[in-house]
Amino acid sequence: MTVIAARKTPEAIIFAADTLISDGFTKATSSDIMHSKLFEQNEMVIGTTGECYEGTMMELFSRNHRPVNSNRLGIIDFLVEFKEWIRKKEGGYTPKNGFLIAFEQKLFRVYRGLDVYEVREFEAIGSGQDFAKAALHLGHTPREAVEVACKLSLYCSEPITEISMTA
Repeated sequence: MTVIAARKTPEAIIFAADTLISDGFTKATSSDIMHSKLFEQNEMVIGTTGECYEGTMMELFSRNHRPVNSNRLGIIDFLVEFKEWIRKKEGGYTPKNGFLIAFEQKLFRVYRGLDVYEVREFEAIGSGQDFAKAALHLGHTPREAVEVACKLSLYCSEPITEISMTA
């Protein structure tokens, strides 16, 4: 359960995420055990919602893999390569997380699998996405959008993390 919000401006792509991790009816938000749903490496910023396991595997994969270019098909190729890589490690595992990926000053939304589109202005993913999208639509920053989701969604919780990719 989570929320990740991003806004693209001429100067930067700004991300914010909550830090709730849940296991059944138990939540963990302690900074000692937080899993990063939002990370920056290899000239990308990636936010992921869904299984922590898959997010960790993407974090490992993206250390030394990145898209060949910053168009939609380049991102799809990257995701196909991830799918093949994770299946080699885990047999029949099929990726199903949602992702926000910033690469070369472009922002992409990935729905489960290979449904990818370029985001022109703002996007939010995860359990609190509806609240966050409404806040982004009203002109709020990604941090403010995540704050709104944390206040209104049972499945989102502070503290909030932020990463910016400057142009």
